[in-house]
Amino acid sequence: MRTITNTSKGIGLRSEHVDLLCQLPEHPDIDFLELAPENWMNMGGLKREQLQEIAKRYPLVAHGLSLSIGDCQPLNESFVREVARFLDELNIDIYSEHLSFSRDHQGYLHELLPIPRHKENIPYLVERIKRVQDIIQRPIALENISYYHNYGDEMPEGEFIAEISERSGCELLIDINNVFVNSRNHRYCPYDMINTLPSDAIRYYHIAGHLKEQDNFLLDTHGKPVPSEVVDLARYTYSVHGSKPLLLERDHNVPPLLALAEELRGVHDDILDFSQTITTLCEEVLND
Repeated sequence: MRTITNTSKGIGLRSEHVDLLCQLPEHPDIDFLELAPENWMNMGGLKREQLQEIAKRYPLVAHGLSLSIGDCQPLNESFVREVARFLDELNIDIYSEHLSFSRDHQGYLHELLPIPRHKENIPYLVERIKRVQDIIQRPIALENISYYHNYGDEMPEGEFIAEISERSGCELLIDINNVFVNSRNHRYCPYDMINTLPSDAIRYYHIAGHLKEQDNFLLDTHGKPVPSEVVDLARYTYSVHGSKPLLLERDHNVPPLLALAEELRGVHDDILDFSQTITTLCEEVLND
């Protein structure tokens, strides 16, 4: 079975594709699959058998939905232990989640909401992240979310994320589409945000499409092909932070498996070819 390297590319494991992934040999353009552990860890029967079959062919990455690392409720440690057992059972090394909150005192909100980026909130987040990492016995990779609300007097997003990573030892999942969407909706430079992030902490990238609504407002839908502007930002991200595993997200209007794999290959090759060209040009300049 293939291993995940810095040039690997993958897609999310969707129910529409499970049967075909079990039937076909390993697809040459799909190096790994990402799944939500909440959707699988308590499943038995045929669904569990299918997951075990897929795990024989593809490395798996777990991308959680329910940790709610930034809420004000006690950390749900029993849930984190369930996740840890699932990761161990399927030999999953990478566990990512969202730098957000999705619970209040009444329960889960089924939405990823932004954490106020205030400096006084960082120690609280760091303590919770370290506790999660103690339980799962591996670093957690936290993702920058798309958000539609600002709280005021906030730190720049890149600085906030970088300080949390440095103080907690967590890794980062950088969603390039989210950076682009936020930069347009909140009027900041996406290149400045990318530059602020610590390269060594980045475990992998997400890339996706979005929907443009009235007044050029962008909505992060994961329901369309990746637009050229996001590919351009990905090229820049690679030039700054280097190649990392790339995951193409598609949650709505999911195309057939082979069509999605073709899009993945095209996007990845475009970004990687550009990155390699820039590296070669830089080396030639330095050697002159």
